[in-house]
Amino acid sequence: MKRRILALAALVLMVVFALPAFSAISTPIVRINLIRTATITQEQLDETLAKYKETYGDSIDAATVLDLLVAEELMKQGMERDGFILTEEQKDELLASQRASFAQELGVDLSDDELFEYVLQINFQMDIATFREYVAQQYLTQQYIYAKKADMLSADVTPTTAQVEAFYRQYASVFISNENVKLAHVYFRFGDDKAAALEKATNVSNMIKTGAISFEKAVTQYSEDEDSNKVAGDIGWLEYSNTDVRTGMGDNFVDEVFKLDAGEVSGVIESTQGYHIVKVSVHNPTTLLGIDDPVAPTETMTVRDYITNYLAEQNFSTLYQNAYYSLVSDLKSEASIKYLTTV
Repeated sequence: MKRRILALAALVLMVVFALPAFSAISTPIVRINLIRTATITQEQLDETLAKYKETYGDSIDAATVLDLLVAEELMKQGMERDGFILTEEQKDELLASQRASFAQELGVDLSDDELFEYVLQINFQMDIATFREYVAQQYLTQQYIYAKKADMLSADVTPTTAQVEAFYRQYASVFISNENVKLAHVYFRFGDDKAAALEKATNVSNMIKTGAISFEKAVTQYSEDEDSNKVAGDIGWLEYSNTDVRTGMGDNFVDEVFKLDAGEVSGVIESTQGYHIVKVSVHNPTTLLGIDDPVAPTETMTVRDYITNYLAEQNFSTLYQNAYYSLVSDLKSEASIKYLTTV
């Protein structure tokens, strides 16, 4: 769990914007020297502050952003001094790993640099080269904090039973299972002749209604969905509020399915994909979940498990943030930092 939490904590903690390119003419406001002299300029502060305000609004001020810039420079120099450096090959490996992670998450092939760069621009406002350095810096920072503050990060972050149950009582109203059904279907593609597909579906529906054939037999003999045919037409669970299915199959399909009671077989239902005869085996109303109920019909994770994981992540995020600022404080005590003006 800690690896996953660490990634989340780092994204929250670290500067999320690539530093802009600054002009040669600039006004120094802070000089920092741990292993070499570096300068933070007024222009750098102004542009970085503007980036933050785009995300956080006026809740963040110049002094806070300047502290972050000072901390970032100290961390860079500290890592370099203490040998936390990546080769170009290691940076490439980290970038490839992150690219693969995005591709899996999005369900698309990101081998095309143009598509990958588009994803990065949308999510991070960075090109590939800048994102490569950003990922490398994130990784090094995590490794550096773990090496220098291992004692702070070794604490148990597991919440107590009392904390989990108190959280559930406070937020019980958000743990809702939306109305859902488990369904199977006999499927008929539109094909080139929509009228013929409707006629075929209607004939099969009538045979099921008169008892001439069972729903299960109709699946094996007539359904044109090869995948669901192997499991008696089962196509899983559907929530009434599922916007993806409504977009892909159409509102009519979803609305007609949810008119069915458990055990009921529909007539012919039209979707954007074809005609369906649907059987609902389970129809659950919208329900407030108990603390030991599964978070979804297809999940083994309970609400208690979910809250435990959530609170553990929050606890570790706090540990990580404290470790970060403790390390920055150590570096400040070892460095020469001169403020040339007030902000």
